[in-house]
Amino acid sequence: MELRSPRLLAKGDLIGIISPASPPKPEKHDQYQQGLAYLRRLGYRVLEGKHVLDQYGYLAGSDESRAEDLNAMFRNPRVKAIFCSRGGYGTPRLLDMIDYDAVRKHPKILVGYSDITSLQLALYA
Repeated sequence: MELRSPRLLAKGDLIGIISPASPPKPEKHDQYQQGLAYLRRLGYRVLEGKHVLDQYGYLAGSDESRAEDLNAMFRNPRVKAIFCSRGGYGTPRLLDMIDYDAVRKHPKILVGYSDITSLQLALYA
């Protein structure tokens, strides 16, 4: 197995924001916006996924829409890292919908916690 490592982030790089599990809670939207502003102050550009704030029960949209955001970020060569807005539940349901060829072609830093660990382990494998 060949381990493909993404390059380090540099000022001006584009960071994609997705919610492959739960979305930011409505009462935490101010904190979410502050986080985006912080990344911009550090010199990064930010691209939010189309479904990052969707609400579908406890998830950030349907399985298909969350997978769409994930795959769009991996397919976009301008995106250098992907940050997940939060953990939660439901991420393992996306594993068979991932475009693993795009992941191999465009390796990226993936930041997340909790349920996102299943995604990180699937990409590592």
